[in-house]
Amino acid sequence: MQHQSAQIKVAPAINTGSKLAHEPSGEEPLGRLARRLYAAQCRSKYRAVHSKLHKNMRMRFPLFNNLQRTWTFARRHAGKVRRQRGVPVLHQVLQLLKLTLVYRTDPAAYYALNLYEPPHRLDEIDHYVGRHESKNGLYSLMREAVSRRQPERPHSLTNKAMFAVSCAEAGLPHIRVVASGEDGVFTVHDQTPGTFDRDIFVKLIRGSGTFGARFYRWLGGGHHVAQDGTTFGREALFHELAESSKWRPLIVNHYLHNHPEIADLATDSLLTFRVFTCLDPTGEPQVTHGFMRIMSKLEPSWETIEEYGSKIDLETGRMNRMCADRDLAPGAWWDIHPKTGARVTGRVISGWPAIAALAVAGHREFSSWAVIGWDLAWTPDGPVLIEGNSDPDTHYLQRVHRQMLGRSPMAPLLRYHLAQGAALLKNG
Repeated sequence: MQHQSAQIKVAPAINTGSKLAHEPSGEEPLGRLARRLYAAQCRSKYRAVHSKLHKNMRMRFPLFNNLQRTWTFARRHAGKVRRQRGVPVLHQVLQLLKLTLVYRTDPAAYYALNLYEPPHRLDEIDHYVGRHESKNGLYSLMREAVSRRQPERPHSLTNKAMFAVSCAEAGLPHIRVVASGEDGVFTVHDQTPGTFDRDIFVKLIRGSGTFGARFYRWLGGGHHVAQDGTTFGREALFHELAESSKWRPLIVNHYLHNHPEIADLATDSLLTFRVFTCLDPTGEPQVTHGFMRIMSKLEPSWETIEEYGSKIDLETGRMNRMCADRDLAPGAWWDIHPKTGARVTGRVISGWPAIAALAVAGHREFSSWAVIGWDLAWTPDGPVLIEGNSDPDTHYLQRVHRQMLGRSPMAPLLRYHLAQGAALLKNG
């Protein structure tokens, strides 16, 4: 076994969100509500404060940040939209400025969500919930409201080592931490003979995405090879990881392998499923979204840094057309994997029910968060929790699903939690 596994009990029928009611008509659109509530939060004692200056500056002066993004995204994509859809560049620029100056939201949504063509159009932005308001405040506000209604659990989603301990104690299948490094000291936690006689994966204890992540292939005879071709003996590898930990604390996992049914969608990397769960008013987690993530940054031979995503139908496990997070051209949607040539659209993930069930079981344990974005792997031994994200990205989620969050199964649940957050702002 390559991961920590145990029997878990889940409800026999998981509500995967598609049966949830959408937003009631006549109410303020969810995106507009979210931005209004975030503005109120910024004026309250519940405003978020980042540890890094540049993030605080972006929060404090979002208009300047969005004007810069208007220029960046127009320069990258306006020409492609003009050529493929016939939309004049000047019209695109005016629309981007309207998003920035009138709607006060991220102009990147214009290209990511095809707001230049039907049926989307610009007024759909009222149903868009962006990164700025969610990551910089609303997630923490909703968590504060949830914690007021239930006992606090000593769990962490940001510290991957603590996360693994909590999963082990709860009996949740998860990726094991076999070693860690901090301040130049490397510690092996799993002393089982042969622990390092396999591929290993290294990532930061605290970090998002693939930042700081890399893997080392097992060559046999006590040697590993890095992605750049450098070969390390056992002691040299430990020394390399100890030195790296002086920069930031890190953990070492066994490198997991993809289930045979999906192995042709990657060359070297571990495919993950991003599953969004949200607590309903009774405190029970509901699956609202799911998509496969393919990280090109972990595929050296692909020579790109795109993250590819394919929506998973919650009822059937069927994959939909694949898109990318950087190539936002109108035609940048694929039925066939652009790097491996494998079929994507229509492929059914037979393990999807178990993947969704594990996400729900995870949220029952980590119930102090209103919304969690789970990353799970599907291995030959079954689904495995990789990590839970306390402030998952809503922007790419809406692109992959080609649907605004305010028109998605999460909308009524998110509206409920925002109402709880609004009450917190009002009553203190």
